[in-house]
Amino acid sequence: MTNEQLRKSVLQRLGSIKGHIAGIENMVKGNKNCEDILFQLGAVTGAVNKLSAHILESYTEACIDEASIKDAKVRQRIDDLTKMMITMLRK
Repeated sequence: MTNEQLRKSVLQRLGSIKGHIAGIENMVKGNKNCEDILFQLGAVTGAVNKLSAHILESYTEACIDEASIKDAKVRQRIDDLTKMMITMLRK
């Protein structure tokens, strides 16, 4: 993924998160029940975590490429570590 593609993707995801936050703000102003608000907050938390994972994955790929790591075992270990961190973020 190019830097420009990543930037556009991140901005799109941030726009979606911003929209969710505005919706939650309106729910609070409208005295909606706590259960609905908490459900929406959970959705925002998930979206932020997915965005973090998306950025981490792209950043790791760029670092590996920039460092010119050729050793397949090292690349695989870094890839495995990245996947583990992404899995943890997405929970």
